[in-house]
Amino acid sequence: MVSALRKWAHEHKLSRSMGGAVPSHAPSERGRLSKLRGKLSTLALLGPLLLYMALVFAVPVGFQIGFAFFTRELYKGVIWLPKPAFSLENFARAFSDSAYSTSLVWTVGVALFTSTISIILALPVAYFLARYKPVGGAFIELSFLLPIFGEIFTAYALAYALTPEGPLNWLLTSLHLIQEPLRLVSSPVAVVIWMCLPTLVVLLIRSALAGVDVSYEEAAQVMGANSLKTFFRVTIPLAKNGIMGALLLSVSGGVGAYTMPLILVGPYNNWLTNKIQREVDPFFNYPMASALGVLLTVICAILMYLYLRTQKGDRRR
Repeated sequence: MVSALRKWAHEHKLSRSMGGAVPSHAPSERGRLSKLRGKLSTLALLGPLLLYMALVFAVPVGFQIGFAFFTRELYKGVIWLPKPAFSLENFARAFSDSAYSTSLVWTVGVALFTSTISIILALPVAYFLARYKPVGGAFIELSFLLPIFGEIFTAYALAYALTPEGPLNWLLTSLHLIQEPLRLVSSPVAVVIWMCLPTLVVLLIRSALAGVDVSYEEAAQVMGANSLKTFFRVTIPLAKNGIMGALLLSVSGGVGAYTMPLILVGPYNNWLTNKIQREVDPFFNYPMASALGVLLTVICAILMYLYLRTQKGDRRR
């Protein structure tokens, strides 16, 4: 009997040690401290960036939106000062006053036109870079970034090239295509020519075309399609999201063009960005300048949202 009780006690103790204990699902103190340490580390890393973005972006945009609803009053008959008041007068004037509405239509229209021409010019170059992998391709691609990072140098180089004594007029005169030099500098034509030049869009479209499987093109050619038909009926539809994204980014950059119109045309031009500057100096019309800036920001934000949508759809594929 005693031996039986001892056996039962031993088996009961063994079963408890193996599976009888109830595991605890509550997180340990060490786990909680580890998670807290990870959150604090993330906050410490993102904190400076968030603070910087808040000071240089969020706060100025907030002031801009607030000033857009202000009016202005003449102080002692000398200077115009913003007057706090919730009014939609500035936004109404932006569409009703021909001086502002014409500038808005001109800016968006030129951006759409030049971006379309830029995409058309970029397509064959991007296809060549994506399919044929030329020698020195990295330097060719780098050359398309130079006008972006060296915008000032590009502006003055283009201004010289378009002068009456510049290379373009010399070439056209030598070929007897024109009798007198063209007056392209200090006119919107110079800016339109520069904005039509494909730069970043070439690299964006090249990436989109490189993602198209060559087997689709080969299958189309096996079925009797020539190279041109394959390009327009197979390659472009498969890369349409990337091409559309490049178009939207180009339009967004064209809408916000400021430096090139200022250098190539002068401060008194039809681009909305330069009109905003003129509203501040010399007219001191900060509320109107803020309202125009809000409209320009909304347009660019819509374009960027559409661009992100195209990239999201491309990733789903």
